[in-house]
Amino acid sequence: MASLLGGVLVGTPSAAAAAGSGDDPEALGRCDRVWVTNVYNYKSKHHGKGPIYKDGRGGTMTLTKHEAGEFSSSVSATVGVSVKAAVAEAKAEGTVGATVKTTWGTSHSFSHKIASNKYGNAQYGTFGHTASVEKYLTLPDCKKSQRKTGTAKIGNKTQGFRFWQTNS
Repeated sequence: MASLLGGVLVGTPSAAAAAGSGDDPEALGRCDRVWVTNVYNYKSKHHGKGPIYKDGRGGTMTLTKHEAGEFSSSVSATVGVSVKAAVAEAKAEGTVGATVKTTWGTSHSFSHKIASNKYGNAQYGTFGHTASVEKYLTLPDCKKSQRKTGTAKIGNKTQGFRFWQTNS
């Protein structure tokens, strides 16, 4: 039976330790030719979808989104890790609301003051994370073999406008 210890473990390890770091196969008892998927280095990110709206100098920016849309989480193709596996690990590590696909309805209003002499910018999308992804085979000497790395964009059930200001 597979265990979840700091990463999604695929296979049947002979001796899985109860604790250890997600990067140390030996501490986790992963020294048996087992494929390991690890998602780590999470950073909060708004995954914008559609146009960026710009208004200003100064004043108030008011927007109403009228189109339905969606954002699909993704993993770079060269890693060989499925989106479902990356989202499952994100959930297991406490990324609340992580999901494979986020959809939104047709109406969402937004208003924000813009500082004088600045431009307001806004884009609709989902709040979530970017993360590093790796997949590797552990060897009997606890070294990693056939290691592939990439990135993941993980969407969240929370969505809305992201606002920022610029000088031009």
